[in-house]
Parts: sequence; structure tokens; C-alpha cells
Amino acid sequence: WGCTQMTFQACCIEEARDLYDQLAVLSPIMMALSACSPMFRGMLADVDCRWGVISASVDDRTPSEHERIAKSRYDSIDSYLSLSKLFKPEYNDIPLVYDEDVCARLMAEGVDELMARHVAHLFIRDPLVIMQGLISEVDDRESTVHFENLQSTNWQTVRFKPPPPGADMGWRVEFRAMEVQHTDYENAALVVFVVLLTRVILTFKLNFYIPISAVDANMRVGQRRDAVRNEKFYFRKNIFASTRSVATPTAGAAFVAP
Repeated sequence: WGCTQMTFQACCIEEARDLYDQLAVLSPIMMALSACSPMFRGMLADVDCRWGVISASVDDRTPSEHERIAKSRYDSIDSYLSLSKLFKPEYNDIPLVYDEDVCARLMAEGVDELMARHVAHLFIRDPLVIMQGLISEVDDRESTVHFENLQSTNWQTVRFKPPPPGADMGWRVEFRAMEVQHTDYENAALVVFVVLLTRVILTFKLNFYIPISAVDANMRVGQRRDAVRNEKFYFRKNIFASTRSVATPTAGAAFVAP
């Protein structure tokens, strides 16, 4: 099995943060839509996707960490990032574990709380890969090698990617949830669809926000066999409004966040 990943460059950090949040909500649905791990399919395991299998295989939490860190380092996101008026604080409805010293230092340097907690959350994990010649030899004032060591081994459905110092690139968002397909044509079709989807999201300022806990529930459902046809997902009833109504995956009713 494998994954089809795409990285989108935004025009600015604000656009990147908006795109990060909206794609995070769509990740479970696109994972189910692209499910393509036929080696499982009710024989090896009753799933269609690789996500939960890889998540468990790289879950290096110690027994004590299991008590305070809810997820593997390979999982769905833990918090939204956008500062837009569409975002409501209650959408971040699961406890976020983060390194308080890192968070405090970032905020002291002018980083807003949402972004500071996001970055500090990466630092609750130990680095998995250490390269010879890239430890004490690296000047953290000039290079992000050490940061990328942690960033690149936190494998979430969406990844927020700051521009490297001195590089001619901007703020980027990596979409990581989809499965690789059997043919180039199928892979290209999915890639083009998501590219067009990002343009629609940004142009029409679509609002896909649901609570993070509902995104997590969708991730669990989306891995089930033939989920795209047989399962139901949490999703907003009105993606053009800033209201807080979200359709339940069972009765199709709506609930309103407090």
C-alpha cells in the first residue's frame, strides 16, 4: 500500500492556515474515496485503508505517554490553525498536549497562541532519525534541520510547512490522507480533483469546520471496508455560512455548538 501526497503553496501564511484547516476536515472523506489497500479487504483485516495499520506500526508512545497523549504520531490533526472569522475556538474540542516551554518561548517572540501550540505539540515526540554530522554541527539560527527532523516524523493527515530560511518558496500545506491508486490515470484524476478543490475552497471561502472530535470519528469510520458507500460521516449542513450546524452521521439531524 502507499499514499498520494500533494503539497500546495499558498500566497501567504493566512491562506496556508485556512487551507490547512479545511483540508483537514476533508481528509477522512478523501481517504475513504481513494481507499486502495486490497491486501486487507476482509481477509487480513476488515479495512480498506492503510492509515490505521501504519498508525499502529509507528506508535512509539511509552505506557506513561499513552495516558496523556491520545494519538500515535501518525494520525489526524489535533488542532486547527486558522485565525479567520469562520473558526470558532470550540472546534478545537480535544485536549492538546504540547511542550509548555516551547509554546511560551514562541509566544514571547510574537507567535500567536494557536500557532505556538501547534508547533509546541510537535515537540512532545522524540526524534526518530538522527543523521551523522547534523547534530551539534547545525546552527539552529541559520537552519531548520532540527525542526524538520521532528516535523517530518509527525505524520498527520495534513502538514503545515513553513518556508525554509533562504529558500525561494512560501508557506505550504501538504495533503497526506489519500491512497495511491493502481494506475497513473487514477492518481492524476485524484490529484487534479484536489487541486481544483483547493481553488474552490479559497475562492468561495468555503466553511467545512466541524469539531476536531468529529474529524477523529470520521477517520475511524473512513477506514472501514467500503466506507465510501456504506458509512456516514459528520459534515456541515451549510458550507457557505458561518453558522455552527453540523449534520450527524446517523439521523441527519443538526446540532449547534454552544
